[in-house]
Amino acid sequence: MKKWKRNLNRLLFLRRLCSPWFLGVYCLAWFCLCRLCRYGGVRRNLPVLMACGLFFLGCLFVYLIERSLYKRNSTQEIFGELWLKDNQVKLPDGTEFDYEEIRWYRKKRDDIQIFLKGHRFIWLHTEMFLQKNKEYLEVKLTQRGISATQFWKVPVACLLAGTTLAGAFYAGWSAVPYNGKLSWVVQELKNRRKAVLVHNNIYRDGLDGILKDIETRVELPEKLCLVNSLNLHFAADGTVESLDTFIQGFDSQGNFVDTYLISYNASRSDKIDIYLHGYGGEPVFDEEKDLEPLLKAMQVIPLEDTVADWRQDTYGILYYGVRNWGYNTEGIRYINPSGTITVPGEFPDNEITGPGISVFCPEDESITPIRYLYQGVL
Repeated sequence: MKKWKRNLNRLLFLRRLCSPWFLGVYCLAWFCLCRLCRYGGVRRNLPVLMACGLFFLGCLFVYLIERSLYKRNSTQEIFGELWLKDNQVKLPDGTEFDYEEIRWYRKKRDDIQIFLKGHRFIWLHTEMFLQKNKEYLEVKLTQRGISATQFWKVPVACLLAGTTLAGAFYAGWSAVPYNGKLSWVVQELKNRRKAVLVHNNIYRDGLDGILKDIETRVELPEKLCLVNSLNLHFAADGTVESLDTFIQGFDSQGNFVDTYLISYNASRSDKIDIYLHGYGGEPVFDEEKDLEPLLKAMQVIPLEDTVADWRQDTYGILYYGVRNWGYNTEGIRYINPSGTITVPGEFPDNEITGPGISVFCPEDESITPIRYLYQGVL
């Protein structure tokens, strides 16, 4: 009978849910969860939360076993009559029990659900009972004591509801920006993207390859300019070791789209971290920090030949946009879109300015950087 099974399942579940033990562990779990959301501390709070989770799984396991035992040991029928004799109750199906076997019961209007020792469940519908039998049965049930009625069910249910509401409110409050550790986690999940660096050889793939990998996770706008600089380190064989830059994006009409804080470190991960919606100052496209000259120049700069004689383990590329070197010609090389390289005269007539890409040795400052000034843009 579906109604019989449904009520048995519900009563057993509520009994487990409204247990004082369950309440204690439930409050502890919410306390640790709220503390984790507010202050962090995974090592301190996570083991307790895992222990609470195991307790809840244990409760669920016990509930499923109890439900199976009650269904197997009980007659799945609602009884509309019975016979009483002293402390004995006899039902139409031949089932007999005395009041000492009652573990707990629930009474609601004309329905009485009784849970007996030995995992037996009796459902009585007393509407058609003889009045004297009905009154006698209720008196005997009352004599079992207040504990048999699960008197704590209502206050425990109220405490469970109150704990849930308070915990959910506090955890939600911790997710509001700057209110707690959770807010930073939420912000990172919202603003952070990760892209696998597949094109990881700067000799073969250039910067265009890195941007292609970034665009697998983030759609970059047409125009990009630096907020500060682009700093890339690579090994002697061209493998990219690290990359750090902060750029702004604009559409073809010059409207600001977003900022992109890009970071990569091969020693930590094979993925590029991209942080969106960061602060980049006034969102105005700066022609002098345009990324286009760098991308064009990297297609023609003989990078591998440039570093071949330095014999270092690590090399770097640094780009700030348009720079002014004054009249200092040390390390300066002009390069045009066809890859032709020229060297300025020893005594230039004008100050040397332009979009400069510095190729240098991070681990040996005594080696003079080669500064390529691209002449194809600006």
